[in-house]
Amino acid sequence: MTLEKLRAYCLSLPAAVENQPWTNPRYQYLVTYTVGGRWFCLLDIDEQRVNIKCNPERVVEMQSRYNGAFPAWHMNKEHWLGVKLESDIPEDVMKTLLRDAHSLIVARLPRKLRAELGLG
Repeated sequence: MTLEKLRAYCLSLPAAVENQPWTNPRYQYLVTYTVGGRWFCLLDIDEQRVNIKCNPERVVEMQSRYNGAFPAWHMNKEHWLGVKLESDIPEDVMKTLLRDAHSLIVARLPRKLRAELGLG
């Protein structure tokens, strides 16, 4: 999946927002995708990789199946998966990972916030 497709897909998910939370020049190429203020994806534009929130079983499965999947950089390695953009991971699998990450976060949001965001 290309950087542009990843960005477009993340922003197509309900109530998803793109953020660039750091002002330090060292982190100028890091972008987060959030829902309700919680991250579901962290994009490193410079390194062309993303960290995606995942179920622990999925993290293990993806790392054993694809060369482009690896332990997430600077994140809890049990619940986050690192993925190299434009790797051997098919685009439909990437979309599933991102959609599932979004769903994991939405499910943990307070009911009131979900309602405010129109997420049921």
